[in-house]
Amino acid sequence: MTDAPDPIVDLGPDAWRDPRRAGSLEWLCTNGIGGYACGTVGGLLQRRWHGLLVAATDVPAGRTMLVPKIEIFATVGGREWPLTANEWAGSGIDAPGLGSLVHFHMAGSVVVRHWRFGAALLEERVAMARGRNATAVVLTLRRSPGPVKLRLKALVNRRPHDHLTRAGAWKADIGVAARGLQVAFEGAAGEGSRVYLQADGAKGVPDGTWYRDYLLPVERALGYDCVDASVCAGELNLTLQPGQSAGFTASTKGEPAGEATRIVAAALRRSRQLLTQAKVHGDHFRSRLVLAADQFIVERPLPGGSRGTSVIAGYPWFADWSRDALVSLPGLLLSTGRHEEAASLLRSLAAFQKDGLLPNRFPGPGEAWMYNSVDAPLLLAEAARRTVNATRDWGLARDLWPALQGVMDHFLAGTTHGIRVDPADGLVSAGEPGVQLTWMDAKVGDHVVTPRMGKPVEINALWCGLLQTLVEWGVRLRRDTTAHARTLARARKSFGRFLRPDGAGLIDVLDGPGGHEDCLRPNQLFALGGPTPLVNATTARRMLARVHDELLTPYGLRTLGPREPGYAGRFEGPVEQRDHAYHMGTVWPWLLGPHATALRRFSPAGEIDFIRQPFVHHLREGCVGQVCEVTDGDAPQRPAGCLAQAWSVAALLDDGAGMDAPGRATR
Repeated sequence: MTDAPDPIVDLGPDAWRDPRRAGSLEWLCTNGIGGYACGTVGGLLQRRWHGLLVAATDVPAGRTMLVPKIEIFATVGGREWPLTANEWAGSGIDAPGLGSLVHFHMAGSVVVRHWRFGAALLEERVAMARGRNATAVVLTLRRSPGPVKLRLKALVNRRPHDHLTRAGAWKADIGVAARGLQVAFEGAAGEGSRVYLQADGAKGVPDGTWYRDYLLPVERALGYDCVDASVCAGELNLTLQPGQSAGFTASTKGEPAGEATRIVAAALRRSRQLLTQAKVHGDHFRSRLVLAADQFIVERPLPGGSRGTSVIAGYPWFADWSRDALVSLPGLLLSTGRHEEAASLLRSLAAFQKDGLLPNRFPGPGEAWMYNSVDAPLLLAEAARRTVNATRDWGLARDLWPALQGVMDHFLAGTTHGIRVDPADGLVSAGEPGVQLTWMDAKVGDHVVTPRMGKPVEINALWCGLLQTLVEWGVRLRRDTTAHARTLARARKSFGRFLRPDGAGLIDVLDGPGGHEDCLRPNQLFALGGPTPLVNATTARRMLARVHDELLTPYGLRTLGPREPGYAGRFEGPVEQRDHAYHMGTVWPWLLGPHATALRRFSPAGEIDFIRQPFVHHLREGCVGQVCEVTDGDAPQRPAGCLAQAWSVAALLDDGAGMDAPGRATR
């Protein structure tokens, strides 16, 4: 690739006809350790998460907002042009810069904007340094009748990225540094205790004024506190001649001259390397998804001081979750040729196993470890099987065998949260009042919205997959799997209990406190994609037909059929209302992953591409170049939830790498 515009993400002024629309188009850059930069096309701060430098101060889960934004003022021919946009509590939107914004696109993972004022054209490029907390902005005067003076106003903050600040909440010492300013936050220590704001050829002028009343309308719509305050650290003044570039860095360390240009160039090189590794040149849709996938892959410290691979579940607010990482692995890593990182991720997660379980999510600073996931350890087996199938890395299988054997042993003996294999039928039962254990894990206060206590269908499909993997690996690794095969045979035979009496699909949960839960949900699709057959082809095709009729939307699958009691067609309102809707009809793009696996085995070729086609348009909306967490269940399926979700991207990239190939079903 070159640094030319990506045809998928190439926008002009018709995409932001008014400031509110410009504020709904967002962009994201990440640094591989959990830090990020995130903003809107026109520069409006609309969320608490929008910032030019959100540093990973406790890798990768602890993040601190340090630099919300810089504002650019350009003077040419004696006239100053503010390339700015702000929204203020009480006075509304002030966005003079939108009249000068003529182009927005992505060049690889680099954000590019063009500003035209008078006869001048200024290009702005934004990227993050890989592996450290530094954001680069490179400004190039592409065209001008003469020199342009630039005044960069730099705003700083120091707060957890999910909090807001009140004026006077902290103090800082602001001073002049080489080519700019340095800010030392009083009482702070370690990473993020200082910020350096530097630009090539610039002189820094310290300030220190609090800017109050930044209105964040997305936060207001969600029912959260919505007014923020930041400090103007000062201004950086420089002059560009036609054709000249100057780089700006916001960093937790002092940067040398020219570093911004090097950061942007490195980001472009990395983008080229990723596309070459994934073998997607010429396919603009998959190329954009490959670059989107890279934004989630991070390093994580491991026990003993080493570092491994992990996956941020979603930006901007999620950290790394075992379940999300394992669901995402085939699409993010196998389909993109990143096999070593896939193996590292599996080994990393296996190192955190406890009582046969994996941590549901890795905690941020001061948070407790939570092992409330019945599916994560079973998904470890599924992801491991696909990775070994794709790579033929039997050393990895040998390393993971103890972890998978431990899952089986603990499930058979019974472990925490009521997770156990029922001796009556060999199926996995799970549940504890007030604890959410499956991926349908929304909880409002002490109320679990979809408790699914009993024997969930996808859990038992994955249980059979774990047993089948151990049986197959045992042959190669010379292990006695007689007991594994016997346990598998019993579970497979009992799995027939899930079949609905009318034969039109599978029951969602067996043997719950109130009996079976027979509502229409997408979880039954897991029974169609594992390594061991659980339903026949006739049943599978009837299941798919019903899923297509009632659950499939342009952007994923509904979590509940629209004719079922409790269906919620809109994901909106305050947090309690949204959490109630989360798994009661809300659409999740990631479910296209197990859906695609089923289609590969039981439907005509080409149907997967047809179903994915709407996402070409989706990549130009919301967080451009990314795929959202959820959408409404009812049309028009507005994007919602996280701006960028790992398993949503992974579902669209998953090309079936590492799947078993039992042959297409014929009857």
